[in-house]
Amino acid sequence: MLPQRGLSYKFVNYKSPFLVQKLSKCYDYFEQSILNSKCSDIYNANDLVKRVTKGTSDLWVSCDKDKNIKGCFVIGFAYYPQSTGIVAEAISGKFHFDIITPAVEDYYRELGYEFFEMTGRRGWEKVMDKMGYEFKSIVLRKGL
Repeated sequence: MLPQRGLSYKFVNYKSPFLVQKLSKCYDYFEQSILNSKCSDIYNANDLVKRVTKGTSDLWVSCDKDKNIKGCFVIGFAYYPQSTGIVAEAISGKFHFDIITPAVEDYYRELGYEFFEMTGRRGWEKVMDKMGYEFKSIVLRKGL
């Protein structure tokens, strides 16, 4: 756990006996993330719960000094022919991104992952560019 500025951050193993309890506390955060990302037409909070419980995505939480969950994010995996990385699938709640982002990068770098990518609204670019992230593409979508 990484204690910093009133919050601590924790990876939650999908085999943890407390996983269901933590997921239930994260459910509203998942819904808020999906609402903010305007992606409810392609996935929902139940999809994130299934991915975490199967171990195909990872759950991280931020907690206050009393161990109350204050934010949740889900990390998925991107497998490309030339490189393998991690993808932020959902982020919502209270975080100090200048603290948790380098810790998450280090954790997955140790596991052999080579990049961290995320999609989101333009405001994320301002948050992440201070940590070396750069704009790579824009996502356009149309229903068929």
